[in-house]
Amino acid sequence: MLTSSENRTNVESETLHDQLEQALRQLAEIRGDELARQIKPILLANLDRGRIHRFLEGEADHVQSYVWRVADGFSDLHAYLHQLQAERDPEAWTPLYTRMQTWAYNFFLRKNFAADDHTCEIAIECASEAAIHLLHAHFPYDTDFDPWAHILVQNACRKFIHKSLRKSAVPQEKQVELEDDLADRNDPPLEAQMLMAELGAELDAALAQLSEARRSVIRMCYFDGLGMEEIAQKLGKSAGAVYSLHFNALGDLRKILNTIRDRLNE
Repeated sequence: MLTSSENRTNVESETLHDQLEQALRQLAEIRGDELARQIKPILLANLDRGRIHRFLEGEADHVQSYVWRVADGFSDLHAYLHQLQAERDPEAWTPLYTRMQTWAYNFFLRKNFAADDHTCEIAIECASEAAIHLLHAHFPYDTDFDPWAHILVQNACRKFIHKSLRKSAVPQEKQVELEDDLADRNDPPLEAQMLMAELGAELDAALAQLSEARRSVIRMCYFDGLGMEEIAQKLGKSAGAVYSLHFNALGDLRKILNTIRDRLNE
């Protein structure tokens, strides 16, 4: 049996759904049926995720302005999101991926990580994780793109730190000093250690299925400890091309490893 609070929430959601339908009809009259049809599933997803409630803050008369906000965002950004998520266009991805690495690097600097190549490598890994997530993430179109993507990067960085702390033998009261361990250049990069531990015996089988160029980037990055600029010089490619190879190689590895593990579990 539903509580009175749950009943009230359901009624409010139904009322808001009706208000959205009305706002969409008004939008269709002014800006066309096609735009209204395109943003309807976005609005419903935003409603399910609670974004519309947070935007309205109890002001039901703001529904129309929210719908127009999403419509404007869709008109401005849909083609760009399509380039990123559907076409995976390198011309769109390269500058974004560069910004994501910068955001990640600055995040770690704010957490007192050393300003060195090691932290740069960690930032690249986190930016790659965030980029892979972005490929399938729901963009709400009620905000600007960069702040939204920035949050994805921050979440990936926090996940890295939490995972590192769980694996660390550093006592709880000393965990703030984790960056001192990370900055020890005599050890393999921590992200490489974590990758090796996670993949184990499956790694060689997965790497063998990558293209030669992507396999080379992974080996140079995670096994030889080279930075992206060094890899670019060794391969005779631009840094942007190496970033793209690195990003695509990580995506391929995850798909391959999931397939291998599914077969082992059959």
